[in-house]
Amino acid sequence: MKVFFDTNIVLDAAMEREGSEDSVRLVQAVINEEIVGTVTANTITDIHYIMRKRRGESVAREAVQYTLAIFDISPVDGDACSMALNEPMADYEDAVLAVCAAREDADYIVTGDQAFLSAPSPVQPMTPSDLLKILEALPEE
Repeated sequence: MKVFFDTNIVLDAAMEREGSEDSVRLVQAVINEEIVGTVTANTITDIHYIMRKRRGESVAREAVQYTLAIFDISPVDGDACSMALNEPMADYEDAVLAVCAAREDADYIVTGDQAFLSAPSPVQPMTPSDLLKILEALPEE
């Protein structure tokens, strides 16, 4: 199963924010190769920016290095940016993520963004807890 991770889920896990247990479990599922986790290239710069502001440069670089090591990285190019303009989604950044997920045949997008969850996305967005329920229902290999 291929899952695109919204930046907020990666940050929840990396920063161990309150209520991030499900996000941490999903990142662990990527580490354990139970799912293929993908982030967009701009998620990497967003992680660095936010982590540097809150935790300092060395922690930010560690978070980027860790993210690069465990997640596949989807490029954000001019085509993706142009295609996102045509998506009927109110949030352009969410539309770019959704276009990238669709281009790479992702099964789901995991997000904590309530507006994204109800947006008309080409790839189904869901909460970490809902995705964990799907994973738990899958037969073991």
